[in-house]
Amino acid sequence: MTRLKITRGHRRQGFTMVELLVVIGLILFLMSISIVALNSALGLARQRATQATILKVHGLMQQRVDAFNRAMDRTNLEPNIAKIVKDLGVTTRRSQDDKVYQILARKQVFQTRFPQNFSEHNVTLSQPYAAKHRRDTESAALLYWLLTSSEVFGIAPVDESEFSSNEVRDTDGDGLLEFVDGWGRPLRFYRWPTQLFRPGTSSSPAGVNGTSTPIQLAPINRIYAQVIWQGLPAITATGNGLDPLNHDPDDPTGQLMRFVNNVPANQTVAAMTMLQNRFHTPDTYHAFLIMSVGPDGVSGLLEPCDPIPDNNGLLSTTPSLGTTPGQGRLGAPSIYAAVADHPINDNLSNRKR
Repeated sequence: MTRLKITRGHRRQGFTMVELLVVIGLILFLMSISIVALNSALGLARQRATQATILKVHGLMQQRVDAFNRAMDRTNLEPNIAKIVKDLGVTTRRSQDDKVYQILARKQVFQTRFPQNFSEHNVTLSQPYAAKHRRDTESAALLYWLLTSSEVFGIAPVDESEFSSNEVRDTDGDGLLEFVDGWGRPLRFYRWPTQLFRPGTSSSPAGVNGTSTPIQLAPINRIYAQVIWQGLPAITATGNGLDPLNHDPDDPTGQLMRFVNNVPANQTVAAMTMLQNRFHTPDTYHAFLIMSVGPDGVSGLLEPCDPIPDNNGLLSTTPSLGTTPGQGRLGAPSIYAAVADHPINDNLSNRKR
């Protein structure tokens, strides 16, 4: 019987170079997809953590604002009114201006109880802390102080244990804790961000008139505001098409601008400077804004402790009648081709849900 002889081939010893390169390529491709997915998930987690912190702080702040409003209805503001009248340089107090003085006194108390920069709260840091301090942390540190160390008209301070280490830290090493976002950066607190809605006036980008003529307010500009402030009240569709953003919630009938326009010519500048520099742009909507700079780390706004530029676009280092807060003023919007390109586009806030 004839046997068939089967010849077996040589055993294969390994992969070819081409096969190895293909496998390595596949591994790198899968790794790149995984990294992108991981970064996306991490970014989304940071956004959600930021929104949760902002909404928590917003709720606690709103309690204090509501308590303030209730308290003002029964508070004697005469000492505050006397100081306002003196700062305005008014020599003869007229009874028809009492409503104006009441409004200004109320704002003065609100400013005192809800400071947004160290000069308003008289914070002085000693060495070595002062050398480490960054100005962009001021409003976040004051937010933390306001909620954990300050009693506001019957609302007790919040226990520090209510906040996790992911929500609070000392980012600049100045010895003061700050609220931070999901990227570990300090939040911003703007008490009266009126310049986000009304960036300037018809005669001055700073909103302060350097002449003795009454100031003329520029129209409301919603273009940038609506990016980080959703749900703004709409322009009235009937009647005269009035914009509710033209009204100060503390002064719905426009008493302050009527007062400025009617004071003697030599007091007009002092009156308008008082409103703009010490408080905010008159006849303009406002509500407190708590904001994260977002993933790019750039806010696109002046800091709450930054002074308003003067008529020449320069930052005043010695503003009259008190400090000059940033009030939510945009930082150089003209250099961006579109609103979507401006740094505020990715900011997160208590007004953006």
